[in-house]
Amino acid sequence: MIVPSLSNGILLLLLGGAFIHFMYAGSRTLCFQDAERERAGNIAQICFLFTGTMLTWFLGVRMPIPVANQVAAALVLVSSLSLYEWARHTIWGRRFGLAFGVHVPEALCDVGPYRFIRHPLYLSYGLAFLAELIALPHWATALGFLGNSTLLVLSARNDERVLARSSLAADYAAYRERTGMFFPKLSSAGPGR
Repeated sequence: MIVPSLSNGILLLLLGGAFIHFMYAGSRTLCFQDAERERAGNIAQICFLFTGTMLTWFLGVRMPIPVANQVAAALVLVSSLSLYEWARHTIWGRRFGLAFGVHVPEALCDVGPYRFIRHPLYLSYGLAFLAELIALPHWATALGFLGNSTLLVLSARNDERVLARSSLAADYAAYRERTGMFFPKLSSAGPGR
């Protein structure tokens, strides 16, 4: 076992802690309404805990992290957490539901990061898994990144299907035209117009 340097240790603590933060803050922000949603929430919690926190800490005490990887991972992690908190505070009290459910919020949210992209929470999760992969390039983190990225895309597509069939369908169709799923649309109209 390699004893991590102070900078490695701090990065590992923050990176693993980010996934714990997603679990805790998400449970306080998102709307848990039925058993189906609880199952989806449990799947997310398991992914964050095992492929995020535990994998980071397990590999992190066994692998030295080069300084360049530390810096790059820290920058991606700061971006992830900043986007997450911006999105989370934007939707606070709006009764957004969990992934793979059928809950529809009371109104469309097109402010904050939602002005530019439709799924900033999922993007923030993906960025955290990318930071983990950058810090700890290993087949296990690569599989975790690919598997979780796939789940995030499937979650986003499910959310979009639910909204397309809801009372918000017309507003959501217009919103989809002016925003990107995970990255801002580059168009002459610009976001939010």
